[in-house]
Amino acid sequence: MEFHIRPAESRDCPHIMTMIRELAEYEKITHFIKLTEEALLRDGFGESPWFHSLVAELPEKERGDTAGGPFAGYALFANSYNSWTGRTLHLEDLYVSPQYRGKGLGKELMKSVAQVALKSGCSQIHLSVLKWNTPAITLYKSLGAQNLTEQPGYQVMCFKEDALKTMSC
Repeated sequence: MEFHIRPAESRDCPHIMTMIRELAEYEKITHFIKLTEEALLRDGFGESPWFHSLVAELPEKERGDTAGGPFAGYALFANSYNSWTGRTLHLEDLYVSPQYRGKGLGKELMKSVAQVALKSGCSQIHLSVLKWNTPAITLYKSLGAQNLTEQPGYQVMCFKEDALKTMSC
C-alpha cells in the first residue's frame, strides 16, 4: 500500500484530533485528553506554530470509512533545545491506525521526521514511549534510538498545570 507523507495543513485538524483520540484509547489514557480541535488549529497552524505535524495520506481508492479520514497515521513534534548539543526535535506522537500497522508506515513516518530534524539543524530527536508499548520500542530501537532511562539513567518528569500555578505564586 502506498502512502503520501506530507506536512499537515489546517484543514487536517479534525482528522488529526480523531487520531489523537485513537492513540489515547490505544494507550488507555483517554482521561488525559484536554486538547480541543480549536486549540490544535490555533497552536499548530497560526502565525507562530507551537508544533508541527506530518500526515500519512491514503491513496484516494484506499480511503474508505477510516476513523482518521484520509489518513493512516501522523507524527506531531516541536522544537526543543539541549544544553549539550543544541537544537533538538521533541517527537510527541507517532501514530499509525491499527489497520495500517505492520506495513512499514511507522518507519516511513519516523524517517520523514528525521529528515525534518536534520533539515532544521537538529542533532537529535527526543521522545517518550510507554514501557509496555513493545511494538513502538522495537521500531525505535531498530532505527537506532537509545533508551535514556537505562544509560545514563534519566527520568522523565512533568510539571502539570496545578503544579505550575502553585509554583508561580
